[in-house]
Amino acid sequence: MHTVVSFLVVSLFLLSTASQDSVPSQASQDIEPIASASIHVDKHSFKSGEVIKLTVLLEAGPGGVYIPKSWGEMGGDIPGFSVNLTTLSGKGAETCGIATDSWGPKHEDARAVLNRDFIYLPAQRIVGLRTAVRCPPKRRGKYFINADYSPFNIDADEVARLPETHGLVLRKSIRARPVLTSIY
Repeated sequence: MHTVVSFLVVSLFLLSTASQDSVPSQASQDIEPIASASIHVDKHSFKSGEVIKLTVLLEAGPGGVYIPKSWGEMGGDIPGFSVNLTTLSGKGAETCGIATDSWGPKHEDARAVLNRDFIYLPAQRIVGLRTAVRCPPKRRGKYFINADYSPFNIDADEVARLPETHGLVLRKSIRARPVLTSIY
């Protein structure tokens, strides 16, 4: 009986450690992001009707990152940056809307997609976009400038599985910390 109990304890120990060893190497990326985004403005206070100009940056993490070759304005199946203005409570504050398209078809060969659609951004290197809030409100008050970078590539998961990418493929949007601004 003692032998059976010992066998069960050892078996459970081996099963629990085996499942820990099978955790993908990307678990460390959940702790340390493979990229980060940031918003940069020259000033934080604007006159009513004044254009709110800003720069949005995407910075590669310590291992670098594969990103889609496009990093301009997002939309129409094009990866890139999007910017919006919200109230302090999180409601949309812009006076006009935008529209986007759905993703295109999925491709077969991940290696071809990597070569055609992605570039490698080495550690701590940046790409960015100089832009403006499209339709800022004329109403006085405090607002948040929000921005994110969307990789917007339906094949990103397959590209991340390629051995040469080491899983360092940006597959989900990266949101920048909002910047508080005021309109007077």
